[in-house]
Amino acid sequence: MGQNSLRRRILVASVAPVVVAGAIGVVAAIWWLEVEAVSVALWGAVLVAAAAMLSGVLALAAARTSLRALDDLADTVERLGRGELEARYPIRGAGEVDHLGHHINLMADQLEAARGELDREKADLRQRVTGQTRDLQQANRLLMDIANRDVLTGLANRRRLELELERHISLSKRTGVPLAVVMMDLDKFKQYNDAAGHLAGDTLLQSVASTLRARARTTDLVVRWGGDEFCILVPGAGPDGALRAAEGFVGAIREAAAALQLPGSDVVVSASAGVACYPGDGQDGTELIARADEALYQVKATGRGRVLRLPRS
Repeated sequence: MGQNSLRRRILVASVAPVVVAGAIGVVAAIWWLEVEAVSVALWGAVLVAAAAMLSGVLALAAARTSLRALDDLADTVERLGRGELEARYPIRGAGEVDHLGHHINLMADQLEAARGELDREKADLRQRVTGQTRDLQQANRLLMDIANRDVLTGLANRRRLELELERHISLSKRTGVPLAVVMMDLDKFKQYNDAAGHLAGDTLLQSVASTLRARARTTDLVVRWGGDEFCILVPGAGPDGALRAAEGFVGAIREAAAALQLPGSDVVVSASAGVACYPGDGQDGTELIARADEALYQVKATGRGRVLRLPRS
């Protein structure tokens, strides 16, 4: 049964006694007047009618209070249904509607407590997921760094160079900023390694790596290409700047190797370098590396210890 239907029933039940009692009282008064009864009887009839009407008015007031309580109860249930779990029925007494409202309030208390617990669990889960995501990101960065780094020297490896070279060439195409690649090879490293042993050779490679890293700018990328070969990516350097940078690297390696000169040996380690510049010497990373490598081996074939950029064909 709907709320409006219930309201009508309550109103009818409250007003009906008023109407009936009033009618009875009026009929009684008229009857007594017609029979010319004594005034006491007349006043008695009038009092009966007044009492009946008063009872009806009180019943109507009680009905209106019940209707207001039903409205409050319906509003509370509707708000709870919308998820407003803070809604509560305002208890006014100990009637049946208030008793029902009390139980609805208890249910709302339980729902609100459950939602609070759920919110706390969600916040805790969110915090744990955030922490695990952060740990995973750190682990991924560590793995990426390991994958892109040479184990012996700590320098970037060829994989890292390929990624960075592609990125810098794309940047140069958009901005017109020049880019240079310096390929380097240690002269007489094999003789040094054979004479002093592999551990001493590793120490020399580590010293060369530290020297190149210290000599390079923060924007340069120093790479161990493989064996005793190194490559330096020099962003922003044109042909002249690239040649000067390469000569500085060669001179620094010569000084570092001299400090590790073998006693009683005539093996003197030095370095040779080949230079290639974008866009004049190649349009992609493969062409630049090949051009710088070709210049390097021409230096190795004609005396070593020098720097060369091949002339344009």
